[in-house]
Amino acid sequence: MENFDVIIIGSGPAGAAMASGLASQGKKVGLVERDKWGGTCPNYGCDPTKIMMSAVETLNHAKDMKLSGVHGELKLDWSELMARKNAYTSPFSDNYKGQLDKSKNITALTGTATFTVDKKLQVGHHVYSAAHYIIATGQKPSYPKFLGNEFFNTSNDFLSLEKLPASMIILGTGYVALELAQIATAAGSKVTLVARRKRHINGFDDELAQAFLKQIESAGIEIVEDFVTEKAEKTGEGYQILSSDGRKLTAAYLLVATGRIPAIEHLGLENVGVQTTSHGIVANKFLQTSNPKIYAIGDVLDKTQPRLTPVAGYEARYLLKNLYAKNPNPISHPATPSLIFGSSKLAQIGSTEGKTQVLDMTNWYTYKRVADPKALAKVTTNAKGQIIGATVLSTLADEIINYLAFLINQKIDAKDIQNQILAYPTAASDLQYLY
Repeated sequence: MENFDVIIIGSGPAGAAMASGLASQGKKVGLVERDKWGGTCPNYGCDPTKIMMSAVETLNHAKDMKLSGVHGELKLDWSELMARKNAYTSPFSDNYKGQLDKSKNITALTGTATFTVDKKLQVGHHVYSAAHYIIATGQKPSYPKFLGNEFFNTSNDFLSLEKLPASMIILGTGYVALELAQIATAAGSKVTLVARRKRHINGFDDELAQAFLKQIESAGIEIVEDFVTEKAEKTGEGYQILSSDGRKLTAAYLLVATGRIPAIEHLGLENVGVQTTSHGIVANKFLQTSNPKIYAIGDVLDKTQPRLTPVAGYEARYLLKNLYAKNPNPISHPATPSLIFGSSKLAQIGSTEGKTQVLDMTNWYTYKRVADPKALAKVTTNAKGQIIGATVLSTLADEIINYLAFLINQKIDAKDIQNQILAYPTAASDLQYLY
């Protein structure tokens, strides 16, 4: 039985950062992966999705610029779009594993990891031990529980489609559903988004979320609300889903994007006394589980922070500094931006408890210059005049929300911004007008 200083379960962004960091400290590290090396983000998640979304953004920006002298009909070719995505994703896992194999202090362990009743870790047919274990297995797509759910595909399946279906139904209105719906629509599929309740985007300011959804609809995406799916069945030309009130929807392809659940069912956590909930692994303010030898980081945690790649990386960097510290500091997450990509983007950060103003920036020069169809910001400030939260809808929202993250976390007020000279015309040069 081989012994390690630390065994990390999961090779995604959080696990990878921990492994490389610990190895640089001279620790003997075992890194376990049962699927593709590198985890969800580069193989199935944000990276390939954003590669495809960049083409959608380009296509829609060209359409927005038609009144500025840009002419000609552009279209997306699905096979070429997938080829560009595959050029990134296909070699990633093998290349990642190859780099691990060259590492002096990291041993790559391929297989399913399960804690045994004698407090060891079994991976395939081999058993290992360590002074510390770190769980970074992330989440996986959840399936609806109704008759015919086997007809539904996941985002992983969507990102492997060789041919785009003529029509599709997507259950959900979260990040994944909204982004994949836009990609499929731009490439020529007729997409119907199905909301179980009223149309909304969980975790986002409703006023700007509704404006975002209107833009989604204007692109040709249908949104059906209050549709409680009770059954899915195969038809002669595709599939249909039936609601509890008798409505029917049909499409050539069914996709579920109603949420993700912690990937922990295979770990045997009950054998080592690690407490869990339906939302993930329970950990204290030091990211330590109920078993003092076992820690957890990233999306697998039961936490209030957004389950995003940068958050997972932040938690890994925290644990690197504190795992062996004599007096570790409790983790404190900074204000963290959330972002839904698209031809226009919806972004949010911080608190809404304070003085709030809504700014229509559509006719500001910065946005007129790039023909932004709708630019809105809802900004919250405190009694000191510092921005503490914001929601932004714009083609530039990804840039703006990062600027706002800096302003919020550094407690910068309007005077501080006005004492800066920023390049014009840019989104940054407008920051002083958000206070």
